[in-house]
Amino acid sequence: MKSWAKWIILFSLFIMAIINFADKSILGLANIHITKDLNLTSTEFGIVGSSFFWLFSIFGIVGGSLSDRIGTGKSLAIMAIVWTIAQSMALFASSLPILILSRVLLGAGEGAFMATAISHLSKWFKPESRGFAISIISFGNVVGIAVSAPILVSLISNYGWRQAFFISGICSFLWFICWLWLGSMKPTVSFEEVGTMENKNEINRRDVWKALRSPIFIFTTLIAFIAYSFIVFGLTFNPSYLIKVKGLSEQRSASVIAISGLIGAILAILLSIISDRLYKKTQSLWKSRILFSAISVLLAGFLYSLYPLLNGSGSIIIVLSLVNTLVITVNTLAPAIVVSILPQRRGVMTGTYFGIMTSSGIITPIIFGKLIQNSGTNVASGYSIAIFGMSIAMVIAALLIFLFGSRNQQVSTEKDNKLVNL
Repeated sequence: MKSWAKWIILFSLFIMAIINFADKSILGLANIHITKDLNLTSTEFGIVGSSFFWLFSIFGIVGGSLSDRIGTGKSLAIMAIVWTIAQSMALFASSLPILILSRVLLGAGEGAFMATAISHLSKWFKPESRGFAISIISFGNVVGIAVSAPILVSLISNYGWRQAFFISGICSFLWFICWLWLGSMKPTVSFEEVGTMENKNEINRRDVWKALRSPIFIFTTLIAFIAYSFIVFGLTFNPSYLIKVKGLSEQRSASVIAISGLIGAILAILLSIISDRLYKKTQSLWKSRILFSAISVLLAGFLYSLYPLLNGSGSIIIVLSLVNTLVITVNTLAPAIVVSILPQRRGVMTGTYFGIMTSSGIITPIIFGKLIQNSGTNVASGYSIAIFGMSIAMVIAALLIFLFGSRNQQVSTEKDNKLVNL
């Protein structure tokens, strides 16, 4: 296969990532309209936000393992169809149960996306360039919010939230049509990849379990789990926070989310390139990936604690841009670390990682909703408690990496499992 083919594959997965996150973010953007139309409380809306993750984590693990068996290309095609059906169901969402059902189905369909996409890219990109490739997918996630937010807000305001959901489903179907051709493309397999494929059958359950219990996997997944609560808050409650507490209009809040997301994604790509070059120079997974992730989530925690104290869209954009940069960097490097632990079982490792990480979305929306509802007339205090709680958790997770995820443990684990570094 010609060298340009991998860039076409990367671009197509980048587009799918945009659709993926647009599907996620539309609920938060339609928060005020949905709660008014269906007469929902903040707690009930939190349950709707949580319902997306009820099967998301489980299918993240199952789907990752399934992609190892049926192929990543077929798995991605199936996901696109499920997204189409789930989003189209919103047209008939006249009550809370139907809306929840559509979100549960969407969550099941999106659960294994990142794991499968990363596994698919790993077949096309060499280890030293995977950090950049994964960062492009993460960039697509942010662009999904940045590009779609103003468009979706306009559609929601002018045509209704149900029609906006349906249009996003149509986008998934159009991607599926294109993937019928693109998904059939196969990479030229390198000698290193051939070795990995030949050794795949030698990997048994004991090896997988050992990899999942390794300090690298445990603490990498932990910081990603905590950082993901920031994403969940952004998907469910940040749009309403900017409107109700910060006093921004719907269009202005969408612009703040879009601008801070784009800036964060661009800066995160630069950090990923630096990480790739550092690895190429040092051949150290610890220095180039793990420390990068730990420092990123630590700084994100400190910066995010400033969010409730800010007034004015300018300062909010600056802080959210920096936090987005750091969180996206974690989401980019953490999967690269996980893939390196047991490269022969990329699907299982990334699927389990994403399944655990995204389980944060099951609990946190309900907690956020309860905090906001219990704050009564002082809505700002409920949001502030949620934000400060996330900030503290990020700092603690980073400190645990520094304390227990030592370099010596990491090197020992690599040798024991015959790891292939990124």
